[in-house]
Amino acid sequence: MGGMVRDWRAHAESSELAKLVEKLRPNELQVWLDSATPRLPETVRLNPSRNDSEWTKKQLLDMGAIPIEWFTGPGGAYQLPWEKSRCPDEKLKKKIQILHATGRITQQESASMMPVQALDIQPGHRVLDLCAAPGSKTTQIAEALNGEGLIVASEPNPGRANNLVSNVQRVGHLNIVVTREDGRHFPRVPEPGFDRILVDAPCTGTGTTRKNTDVWAKWKPHHGEQMARLQVSILSRGALLLKPGGRMVYSTCSIDPAENENVVESILNRFPWLSLAGIDRSQMFPGLTTRTGLTESTEECIRVWNDENNGSGFFIAIFQQCEEDQESARSTRAHPRNIAVEPVPMQPRPAHNKDLKLGDSDQLKLFEEWGIDSSGLSMWSRGHTVHLSTESIKEWLWLSPRLTSKHQLYPGKHWYPLRVLQAGQPVWTLRRGSNRMVSKSLPSVGSRVTNYRIEIERSLLMQLLEGDEPGRSTLENQFQVIRDGGLILDCEGEMIPAWIGGRLSLMVSDSERDVLKWKME
Repeated sequence: MGGMVRDWRAHAESSELAKLVEKLRPNELQVWLDSATPRLPETVRLNPSRNDSEWTKKQLLDMGAIPIEWFTGPGGAYQLPWEKSRCPDEKLKKKIQILHATGRITQQESASMMPVQALDIQPGHRVLDLCAAPGSKTTQIAEALNGEGLIVASEPNPGRANNLVSNVQRVGHLNIVVTREDGRHFPRVPEPGFDRILVDAPCTGTGTTRKNTDVWAKWKPHHGEQMARLQVSILSRGALLLKPGGRMVYSTCSIDPAENENVVESILNRFPWLSLAGIDRSQMFPGLTTRTGLTESTEECIRVWNDENNGSGFFIAIFQQCEEDQESARSTRAHPRNIAVEPVPMQPRPAHNKDLKLGDSDQLKLFEEWGIDSSGLSMWSRGHTVHLSTESIKEWLWLSPRLTSKHQLYPGKHWYPLRVLQAGQPVWTLRRGSNRMVSKSLPSVGSRVTNYRIEIERSLLMQLLEGDEPGRSTLENQFQVIRDGGLILDCEGEMIPAWIGGRLSLMVSDSERDVLKWKME
């Protein structure tokens, strides 16, 4: 490790990036290099929505995790006593992996947690994450909402969008909609727009030298200027989707002013109803060393340098839409207010076979079959999978009509023009007239289930975890009234999806099976 750091240091000192830092911080280059070359520590965020979050917290503390004091979000964040992706103990490494895979924690760089904290999210907010993949910030937003409001998480790249879907499913929140849209051209949404918008923009990553060693060799000054054009385009679209009085956070993991201060000044010039929110940085990030923006007009921005905090370099700007300037804002918004002219109705495109559809009458019977109170929930289907989401997603994004910039009206009861990949969480899979619960959905909906829920002894669960599948005849006393198909086993408060036919089988992932064994030890 020492040799590797020395190699980085030698390369770093002669890099174009070092010249930039020397310009930005005269006579401080060596100080910066001392912290810009070592590897990052491993940091994680605890998912507070899981009923076993206290157990998970204990496991982290037993591993030597230390709370990140400036993180004030729900659940907490922790720094582990080893470098990122370099856990020296294979058993501990596996435990971290399975805690992440099962949605109990999220492995996330500490500086990456800052933008969501800057959003100042309140339960009930409608939030747009315009550059959402891979999803760590999206799930952090969901935790801050605590089951209320909704999040629209968008990613244009198909591969990255699939990764986003996987991460959203991993944590199990019902109020997330995943869309595949280009942030520069995000479609119209119902009035009054989003309360909060996050633009964690694509950038050159000049603040990530501690994990991306390629930056030292590949970064050139013109790269920031190229990325800035993309960032301005995305932020410009966000400015038109923001609710009066709403907040939009722009962030990068870059230290280059071309991507940061220059972009902020461009947006302020383009949109006079936006201003930088006045904030108390010490209150927002208590104990974290931060600096202001480099120009007079960007003094309210936040700069984090990797030599002053044990993390990466980061930049954050918080835009606020002025309440008193609503009319000038809305005149150029995505929802024109020309009430003197009737909007022209538009016919949406026909639904595709692969589109997410509202649950039909047969699917709605699943609520009754499983004994689930459907209040506050909406149901969707795609292929053999049935999803559940919060009612707010249905009411605001699906039912509501939307006006175009040409004063045309998209009718409600349709996702169009949004390309929705997922609403809420997959809860059931339907095959040949039978259905079973998806294991990742249990943390969200398991407590609502009253039917097909069977209490079992610890000894039986251990038997199942070891791979044994007892025949139905040996379980007559416990399962005599249960039909063939999916059910939920309840063992000391642990809910596990299973299948009963001629034999009893667990329907869980290998990672979840490992967690259950861990708990039962």
